[in-house]
Amino acid sequence: MDQFSAHLDRGWDLVQRGDSHGAEQSARRALELDSQSPEAYNLLGYVGALQGDFEDAVEYYRQAIALDDGYLEAMLNAAEVYIHPLGEFEEALSLCDQALDLAQNDDEVVDALLLKFDALLGLNEIDRAKELCARFPEGPFENPNHTFLVGRALYEVGEVERAAPLVEQAVKDSPKNPEAFYYLGLVRDERGDTGGATQAFLRSRELDLELPTPSWSLTAETFAHSVRQAVAALDSKLRAF
Repeated sequence: MDQFSAHLDRGWDLVQRGDSHGAEQSARRALELDSQSPEAYNLLGYVGALQGDFEDAVEYYRQAIALDDGYLEAMLNAAEVYIHPLGEFEEALSLCDQALDLAQNDDEVVDALLLKFDALLGLNEIDRAKELCARFPEGPFENPNHTFLVGRALYEVGEVERAAPLVEQAVKDSPKNPEAFYYLGLVRDERGDTGGATQAFLRSRELDLELPTPSWSLTAETFAHSVRQAVAALDSKLRAF
């Protein structure tokens, strides 16, 4: 393996380990060896998003696309950041359409369609989002996560019957996914299965509680203290509520 590829591979490995600063250093070392590398700029964009530098992230992604106008991964990465947290939905739509023109297999098509769906919802274009759902492949999907995400999208636009088998399969594929069970509860409730919906919601809650507490979260005591301080600072009339 050449030195340039070694830096890129190490960068992505460090991303997986949660070391964004180390990954950034690897990406910049790769750029020192090849200043016109779209792959290195794509890695920098990914790292920027991890670090919360979202404007920088999309600029790096844009640079990657400028160097390789067929770089579908960079387009999708940029679209994701434009959707959230930047909320620049029109920019995201443009990139998704470019990606759809380049997509060569069902996985790539689904990735682009899901992002375009989210952008349309962000614009409150519900009818267009529903029309878009007709373009989803029927499945089964090679990527198990697509099974859930497509099912969720269909549910969000009211296509409960199309969503149901996908959400049910998602629960089988990922029995530890609390969100899949949550949507299973929603689907069952829409279909009148109150008991089944309750079971699914309870299982979703159980799985949520099994997840490790994020390092940035407050302890129960600290949270309660913060709430008391906030309430004490309110106007007396508001505190009466």
